[in-house]
Amino acid sequence: MRLDIRYRMLFDYESPVREAHNELRVRPRDLPEQRLLAHRLTSVPASRVLSYTDYWGTTIDHLGVVYEHDELEIVAEAAVETRTREEPESCDRSLLADQAFRLAHFELLQPSPHVQWNDEIADIALDVVGSAGDAVSAVQATVTATRELLTYERNSTTIGIELTELVAGGRGVCQDYAHLNIGLLRAAGIPARYVSGYLFAVDETNIDDEAHIASVQTHAWVEAGLPGDQWMPIDPTNDQPVGERHVVIGFGRDYDDVAPVRGVYAGEGVPAVDATVEMRRMEPVERTMTHRPRRPAKPIPYIAGPDPARAQDQEQQQQQQQQQQQQQQQQQQQ
Repeated sequence: MRLDIRYRMLFDYESPVREAHNELRVRPRDLPEQRLLAHRLTSVPASRVLSYTDYWGTTIDHLGVVYEHDELEIVAEAAVETRTREEPESCDRSLLADQAFRLAHFELLQPSPHVQWNDEIADIALDVVGSAGDAVSAVQATVTATRELLTYERNSTTIGIELTELVAGGRGVCQDYAHLNIGLLRAAGIPARYVSGYLFAVDETNIDDEAHIASVQTHAWVEAGLPGDQWMPIDPTNDQPVGERHVVIGFGRDYDDVAPVRGVYAGEGVPAVDATVEMRRMEPVERTMTHRPRRPAKPIPYIAGPDPARAQDQEQQQQQQQQQQQQQQQQQQQ
């Protein structure tokens, strides 16, 4: 699937600020299941963009405006081609306890700033995976449990809510579903990472196959680590397969590692922030570019290069001729 994405963020300050610096994690990744075709980042006022890659492999674009302004608009545009993901291979749950496997995924088995669990959540995790016959079934069991514990409701939580409070409230949005599902997985001994990205859908719980344009926000889902260097993607918010409609921005332990925007500014004016994401489904690249008729290539004439052996023979002949000429001149002088 070919998707064009336009991420726009507007900072409208109450009074002029002297300078502002922002770092963005909104650029899609290049992965086996998705290809970044193009990306452009612009701002008004204009600023120089410094890009680098963080510890988790996510691209960070840094913008700094170092003169007075009362409004800042940032626009990130991208074109991405996605394909379906391969189904993970089934494996025995006992392999999850392998010491080398756990060491390789150590950071994704530990609590993190937004994924802290207590005995209650650990008991839930161990209970739901207890009857699972293999690792894949165990992961899917945590998705079912997450959806039973939470009901989707916009603006029902704030970023940073603890898992115990989240479960007690029983409501949340995509990052809450992701954090709770990660907590259940890690508590059950299954490594899990937070995925930030975009989902081409009418909203996070309603996928319309006929839609060609959608106004969305950044989305969050989960990937569980399995033996055999496998990652099993799951989307507990809508319990739909992670596939062509999902566009990955980056991975991390939780939201803090892949927050779309972070920034600071110098001034008294408090900004009103407006962020929008528009996605369009386009014709695949293979149809629009690869299959265009091409002019027949003109044959390139072959021009033989110098033959080293022949050149050496010619040089020896010239030397012999010079020697003969010198001998003749000496005989004439005598």
